[in-house]
Amino acid sequence: MNEFVPRRTAAYISQHDTHIGEMTVRETLAFSARCQGVGSRYDMLGELSRREKEANIKPDPDIDVYMKAAATEGQETNVITDYVLKVLGLDICADTLVGDEMLRGISGGQRK
Repeated sequence: MNEFVPRRTAAYISQHDTHIGEMTVRETLAFSARCQGVGSRYDMLGELSRREKEANIKPDPDIDVYMKAAATEGQETNVITDYVLKVLGLDICADTLVGDEMLRGISGGQRK
């Protein structure tokens, strides 16, 4: 505890979220992921498989299936986006418009 320095441990970052009201929650998260550079993970998956074989590691079947599904392209909905929706508890309103001042959409708590 003598080494604990609050300034190095936590930071407050203010933000002002502006969402496109005509997009659904799922579309908004997928759009955000694409803007952050989240794309095909095929190369990463190949490298991971190669290293696992070299180290004689047998991955957990559930995680392995998730990684392979996340690496596939051409899906209507992205597995990662669906996973984030589920984790955040937004899967119940995934296909609802986000809305804005002029368009009714999800609640303010869901928007945050």
